[in-house]
Amino acid sequence: MASVHDPDRLDGFDLWRVPGHKRLVHAGGHLVLTAERGPYQAHATVAADLAHGSPYGFAVPLDAHVRTRLPHYQADARFLAGTVPSAAFRPASRSNLMHLHALQALDGLLAQAHHRDIAMALFGEDAVRARWTRDGELRAQLRHVLARAEGLMRRDYLRLAGVRPTHARMRSRVGGDETAH
Repeated sequence: MASVHDPDRLDGFDLWRVPGHKRLVHAGGHLVLTAERGPYQAHATVAADLAHGSPYGFAVPLDAHVRTRLPHYQADARFLAGTVPSAAFRPASRSNLMHLHALQALDGLLAQAHHRDIAMALFGEDAVRARWTRDGELRAQLRHVLARAEGLMRRDYLRLAGVRPTHARMRSRVGGDETAH
């Protein structure tokens, strides 16, 4: 198959090749195409005279952030050419990362791993070598993660799984649903 940005591509625009649910809205002198498949969504402004099989290209705004957005633009181009992305671009929330670390720590704890070994799995060998001390912040962080893990195991796993509704009196004392950076 030719590359999405190959000017000599043999296949032209084909609306029906775009996967998922599609909406095409007339917006004056152009059309706005929105395509959704699962959590993935692509938006494109399309020339009103673009016909089935016509050659097409992509234009992206050239600004200071073009390099960071380029992978997303490339995924959109592949999506519009008919390829479903393997993963949606969605940042993990701080809460999700905390749950992940807690469950990983719980696995280590139940496997009777040493705290230092669990810390290496969570924070990396370099961080543990550099910052692991008797009363250090990394060790305190691990104790916090382990306490959270035990709390999830003993009482909060139903809320985490979505089986039990969250009420103000049942909320965990450790919050945080901010987007991780």
